[in-house]
Amino acid sequence: MPVVIEIDAPRSLANANLRPRGPVHPSPADWRDQILYFLLPDRFSDGQESARPSFDRAQPNEHRASDRRAWMQAGRVFQGGTLGGIRSKLPYLRGLGVTALWIGPVWKQRRDLQTYHGYGIQDFLDIDPRFGTRQDLRDLVDAAHAHGMFVILDVIYNHSGNNWFYENAGVPSETMPYRFDPPYPLSRWRSAAGQPISAENIGSRDDAVWPIEFQDPEFYTRAGQIGRWDPESWENPLDPRNEFRRGDFFSLKDLRVQEGQPFVFDPRASAALGALVKTYQYWIALTDCDGFRVDTVKHVSFEASRNFCGAVHEYAESIGKENFLVLGEVTGGAGMARSYLDIFGRNLDAALDLGQPMDILSATAKGLGDPGTFFAQFGGHDDLGTHRELGRYHVSMIDDHDLISRDPKARFSAANGGASRYLQVAHAVGLQLTTLGIPCIYYGTEQAFDGSEADHDLAIEGLGSDGKIPERDRYLREAMFGGTFGAFRTSGCHFFDRDHPTYLRIAALARIVTRRDGVGMTLRRGRQYPREVNFGQGYLPPRQGELVAWSRLLFDQEVVTALNTHGAAGRGGLVTVDRQLHAPGSRFFVLYRSDWTDAQLRAPPTDETVDVIDDGGRSAIHIDLAPAGMMVLA
Repeated sequence: MPVVIEIDAPRSLANANLRPRGPVHPSPADWRDQILYFLLPDRFSDGQESARPSFDRAQPNEHRASDRRAWMQAGRVFQGGTLGGIRSKLPYLRGLGVTALWIGPVWKQRRDLQTYHGYGIQDFLDIDPRFGTRQDLRDLVDAAHAHGMFVILDVIYNHSGNNWFYENAGVPSETMPYRFDPPYPLSRWRSAAGQPISAENIGSRDDAVWPIEFQDPEFYTRAGQIGRWDPESWENPLDPRNEFRRGDFFSLKDLRVQEGQPFVFDPRASAALGALVKTYQYWIALTDCDGFRVDTVKHVSFEASRNFCGAVHEYAESIGKENFLVLGEVTGGAGMARSYLDIFGRNLDAALDLGQPMDILSATAKGLGDPGTFFAQFGGHDDLGTHRELGRYHVSMIDDHDLISRDPKARFSAANGGASRYLQVAHAVGLQLTTLGIPCIYYGTEQAFDGSEADHDLAIEGLGSDGKIPERDRYLREAMFGGTFGAFRTSGCHFFDRDHPTYLRIAALARIVTRRDGVGMTLRRGRQYPREVNFGQGYLPPRQGELVAWSRLLFDQEVVTALNTHGAAGRGGLVTVDRQLHAPGSRFFVLYRSDWTDAQLRAPPTDETVDVIDDGGRSAIHIDLAPAGMMVLA
């Protein structure tokens, strides 16, 4: 029987029921066994794709939007994706090999604003009606569990939506310049229509902010808008007075979840953080979700993050979820490099490899960077222990919805016009799947989406105050289901093509990684070593733009992956393998080869082998790959 939950969201946290609504789904034994998929609810599916044609790769202009300006503007507003639409696509995702969904924020947004991305919460205890209902979310989680998939919800503990106005010389203002002290006065709350109203005039659940506890002005730092996004103002980057830790995200209002001065207890911070903790414990109880992706972790102090994550972990364990994932978005600029302290110091389970790690991975896959830089991230000499264990703390991505380090902002496949473009993106995901870390696929990657702000004439809409096109991120957030802002500048066609060359290859690779045998376990948990390759000039470490190979080893099992990082020319050579495990005369079985037919990708041959030879005392195998080709052997 499906679990039925109450229709109306509680008006107060005092009425939030923390008792699980049904049997609790167990957590994964190890999140390294999972393949994540990140989607934005508004841009993924509305469940009505059967009424629309599928995008035809052979005729890409067939559904091209006729009005380019209208198409560009459509990217700034809600497109119509729903929770029910996501549920309808679970078989598509399972066929791709996905085992865990990371769903972008589903919480209720301001009715008068187009915060389709979900990061501007107006009601922390309800679902945005444009996405569906609280019951729809519970049903989606239950359906995902029935398909053998876990669900990670995107939560925000740093800020709320643009729910109130500052007082600015007697005039309500959405933003103010940053100042540490004193807090600015809160002028008025924002009505459902976006107008200033007093607290006495809050009537509708669409007015102001909910639950009622969040209508306390002391819940907010009221420090104005962040101007400096890294710790440049104070010598100590952990000092909670730092502007980036206590200012507003543009017009999104900063919550007072940390102390205003170093090492001074602030009961207002304790109240706000406590309210957020109970809010998200409530959502665990209501939905039976399996993890949280926590937004803007960099902008919260270590102590506040430790307290929040600790309380989430404790509650999850108390109801039987022993390995509830708390995954942090920890970004940093020149003044704040990522380290393992960012994970352990904040009580996170793992962090997203955004920024520089994402760019290193992408450059390696495209042959534009030194592969040694990529493999050095897991050098095996860290104080934390063996490098294979470090994989549990990394969630790798080649694309996401922000791409903070790319200028212009562009997906991995942008400007890839060659014949190998579908292979290149598939094998960038293959690099994620077969190396250390928990792989995460950004929606549309399996259809080779190529969104890029550089492809659009800035004069069409005019420049922003910074001289750049406003809302640049929209081009990374195409609609998959056939809205007015479809990928490849289309409208009215969907992109759920299970025969797409990229989809087929990712699915084939994922089936190997998720195997419940020694091969799959080795690819998920094994040690990792880049392999020297002989191109006819002696054995050399992996080089940029050449054939790159690596091994994963677990006890007596070795799995070798080779990738041609050159997108326009074939590459081949002798690849070193472990001589103790593979004496000359033995053989490897080919588990995946990128030039297999569609039928072979779906049902791989089991008799294709590569012989191990002796080459000057080394055990080696000879591998030849087409441009952007990949092979996996065991």
